Amino acid sequence: MVALPLGDFAKAHDGPPTDPKVFEAQQKRLQEELQRRAEESRRKAAERPVAAATPATPPAAASVPAPPLSPGRRVALVIGNGGYTAVSALPNPRADAAAVAAVLRRVGFQVVRLEQDLPRDKLIDALRGFAREADTADWALVYFAGHGIEANGTNYLVPVDAKLEVDRDIEYEAVPLNQVLGAVEGARKLRIVLLDACRDNPFARQMRRTVATRSIGRGLARVEPEGGTLVAYAAKHGEIALDGSGANSPFVAALVKHLPTPGVEINKLFRLVRDDVLAATGRKQEPFVYGSLPGEDFFFVGAKQ
Repeated sequence: MVALPLGDFAKAHDGPPTDPKVFEAQQKRLQEELQRRAEESRRKAAERPVAAATPATPPAAASVPAPPLSPGRRVALVIGNGGYTAVSALPNPRADAAAVAAVLRRVGFQVVRLEQDLPRDKLIDALRGFAREADTADWALVYFAGHGIEANGTNYLVPVDAKLEVDRDIEYEAVPLNQVLGAVEGARKLRIVLLDACRDNPFARQMRRTVATRSIGRGLARVEPEGGTLVAYAAKHGEIALDGSGANSPFVAALVKHLPTPGVEINKLFRLVRDDVLAATGRKQEPFVYGSLPGEDFFFVGAKQ
């Protein structure tokens, strides 16, 4: 029932209370007013839009980690130079290169070119051909096992036919590391160079020095590659990498162990490799990675879902 203001009740009782006709007429007007107000209230209620029911909030879905993005097209050039003609042959590079090529194929690299015992012209041809392959890829990787040498702060890979009888021959008979970096630079996302070439180099010991100021370093010199490129040495600058007593070098043994593990981000993978090599060599050899990557995480093998 709709309540009337007090003023309406006062009007309902105007006039002499002893006059029944006046009282009856006022009561009738009061009832009509109450009925009118009730009908108006019902009409307004009917015209008011009905509020849509708020749907129940569905229960939160269980959090599922997004799978890593597809790495895309990945290509690799793997080189094992052990059969040197001017110095003693190295026992492990051929087996090391074969092991690295096998694990890269296992984790899904679409192209893996395995080359063994390359003279200088074949080494340059292999890098030139691979550069064209890298231009079509998201990842490009070069692995080199063999002799490397540093002269005047520049790193070189040594082909199997090099003689390096005098220090000036390095520029003519060896291949600068910059050519290797150039071979991978066309890849869209990630460029990797792995150098198991920091061995105790007999060329450096036997070559004749023609210029007293020309320095020949022990191991390889540090590098500063451009963004999106990693260069991993089997032993950090100025140190020597060991061949080890097994079928593979300590660096390759650790690399092929950890590389197929699902869900290991690439920076952590190389930390695990470093720890294994330090343990295997009694802390005589420490692998080192130069360069930096963008914010995206990179995996040789994505996490299992």
